[in-house]
Amino acid sequence: MKSSAHHLLFEILFTRFWVRFSMLMLALLSAILGLVGPLFQKIFLDRLSGATHFSGVHFGPLAEIPQFALLVLTFVSLLGSLTLYQWVIYLGTRESIWMQRRLAQRLYDHTLSLRTESLHGKAVGEIVSVYTTDIPGATILLEQSLPQGLGILFPLTLAPWALIYFFGVPASVLLPFLGAVLALNLFLALRQSKFFFQFKQLAADRVGYVNEWIQNRRTLRILGWLASFEAKISAVRKVETRNRISMLNNGQTMNGIASSITFVLNVLLIVVLLRTQGDSITPGTLLALLWIVAVFMTRPFRQMPWFFTFVFDAWTSLKRLSELLSLQNREPSPRALEFQKLSTLASPDPALCVRGLNLEINGQGLLHDIHFDVRLGEFLAIVGEVGSGKSLLLYSLMGETGATFQEYKIGENDARLLPLDQLRQFFTFVPQEGFIMSATLRENVAFQYHAGPEHDDAIKTSLHRAQFDLDRERVEGGLETEIGERGVNLSG
Repeated sequence: MKSSAHHLLFEILFTRFWVRFSMLMLALLSAILGLVGPLFQKIFLDRLSGATHFSGVHFGPLAEIPQFALLVLTFVSLLGSLTLYQWVIYLGTRESIWMQRRLAQRLYDHTLSLRTESLHGKAVGEIVSVYTTDIPGATILLEQSLPQGLGILFPLTLAPWALIYFFGVPASVLLPFLGAVLALNLFLALRQSKFFFQFKQLAADRVGYVNEWIQNRRTLRILGWLASFEAKISAVRKVETRNRISMLNNGQTMNGIASSITFVLNVLLIVVLLRTQGDSITPGTLLALLWIVAVFMTRPFRQMPWFFTFVFDAWTSLKRLSELLSLQNREPSPRALEFQKLSTLASPDPALCVRGLNLEINGQGLLHDIHFDVRLGEFLAIVGEVGSGKSLLLYSLMGETGATFQEYKIGENDARLLPLDQLRQFFTFVPQEGFIMSATLRENVAFQYHAGPEHDDAIKTSLHRAQFDLDRERVEGGLETEIGERGVNLSG
């Protein structure tokens, strides 16, 4: 099933919706408590100075609350605001980890199902980069963007209303200022997201080159190509470093602007109130105003540029992830998903029947109209020049290519309809390039990490059958000999 970036975005934001809704309600309550606290402060101080109202807004029943209770309510409100927002962050982090597991499993299953020609030339490093960079990059929407977005939305929605209604701040001054801040942060965040995108793309290229270097370093050294190959890695690294410096400079600019916004807004609002309200400004008003702007609104202003940055960055990761998930094998005929009930395989004649096998990859015909039968107990050899398609023929029989068949039977069963796992149970296959773990000889033969000595008799029997003599081969440590990555310590 294809997964577009929009579908993935919808899945990330709305899967387990009850958790997302809980985060929204907690953030709303956090913002309300964060504004109620300064209001209690204002009432406490204004009552000490004898004021009972401000800008036509009366305290009403709040004026009857005892002074000590006002202090307690102020403390509880502000502490509750911080506590609730920390819960929002915790839920976002937990959901991000859960979604990473979900997406990683899907990408693993999908990548495993793709044939080589379906990858469209994607390097191993690029695929690894999607796992290591783009899945965390996409789920940062839950870990950072959603908590930050909620932490920005409610404070910057409710705080202006409180400043206008309770403190008489002119909307004609406050709202244009907030709009200008929003536009500036949006511009800087978009610029930062471009640096992030280039950073991920360059990192994927570098990982791909380094992966090739690691796997082929011996051959590169023998052929004398190490210097030129390492120069290519170094060139990519230099471009990556320059991009990184630009990204850090832009990030520092965003942080500097975000840190100074509250100071500028504080001064602006005090000047405006002095000009419009004059001597009617009370001590409680000034303290509450400073608290709301300098404390309550500091976090939203500081988070705003990074919120946009993470959103844009997550979108690029979603597109890269969806691009890989959208790759599909070209299937000549649909296969069943569940194992099929087979017809009898007793004394089949022929055991294997192939008619009209054809294979075309990227518009190039590689196998043409092949017919053959394999009888029970028959030994068949396939002979041909290098590149003539011998391996492709075998891979096609196991469903590892997009080959088409006029007829393909194993016994009396139509092999074209069998699930791949069931089809491959009929074959024993020794590939041209064996898989060797970077582990001991014992672990490689047992094909199990941390295999114990209790398997040694069976392992030695297998080695003997493969004409591998422990006394004559270069394995000074016996079964404990480390084979090394890709069998570097063994003869080719």
